[in-house]
Order: sequence, then structure tokens, then C-alpha cells
Amino acid sequence: MSLKKIAGRALEILHVEDNAGDATLLKQVLKTAGFPTRLSHVPNGEDALLFLGKKALYAQAPQPDVVLLDLKLPKKSGLDVLVEIRKDPQFQHLPVIILTNSDSDLDMSWATRFNATQYIVKPMDPGHFDGLVKQLRTYWIKTFQKQP
Repeated sequence: MSLKKIAGRALEILHVEDNAGDATLLKQVLKTAGFPTRLSHVPNGEDALLFLGKKALYAQAPQPDVVLLDLKLPKKSGLDVLVEIRKDPQFQHLPVIILTNSDSDLDMSWATRFNATQYIVKPMDPGHFDGLVKQLRTYWIKTFQKQP
């Protein structure tokens, strides 16, 4: 049975990334992930918060099931975005996976302190992408698999 037939809907992913090349690469990887995803992309931290709050240009934005968040962003840093997400009761349990170039112990410590779900350092080799896709797939199956 195909995965598309056992689940109710696509996994909504918000990707917050200012590097167009990284955004394109993730989009291509998810196309071959083997389960339905819907990827929304914003290029900075301020837009991420507008997207989550369904404000301004993002009034009709889908509610993400998971956020993939870079730390080094224009307008508002990824750590600031993570703090804002965790302050909002609506998003306290929203999975937030940090995808960043920073291997700084301080950044990792702050991300952990503010309950990032996972911390992945870019550039990711194929194994890291495989691990990320497997984690997203497992989450999708647990969350959206139809009950008999």
C-alpha cells in the first residue's frame, strides 16, 4: 500500500531560509521523499512570524506541522524566531528543526534551551538529508495515518 493512501493529508512544512540554493535543494529532496509534503518558504525571521500569525501577505497561509529554521537570518534571527514560537501557547509544541551553518556550542545551547526539536548543521551530506527525511516521514505517519 502506498503511503499516500494511508494518510489523510500532506505534511505542511515551513522552511525559513535566506539562501535560495539551500531552499531549492530542500524542495528537490522532499519531492523524492516518498510521502506527501507541502513546502512553504519564507526568506527571513520577520516573515516567519508573519506566516505563523497569518498576518499581512500570509493571511491565507497554511498552518505548518513542522518548521525548518535557519539561525542566521536577515531582519530577525532564527533564535529570536524560536523564542517567539515557544512564547506562543499555540506553537509551544510545534516541532522546530534547526538547519544552520552554525556549529557554535552557544547556538546549540540556546536552541536546546528554547526547545528546538533537533539541530542539524549544514552543509548536509546525503546521510543528513536521509535522516531528516526519515524523521519527517515518521512524524507524518504518526500524525496523519488514518485510524481504522
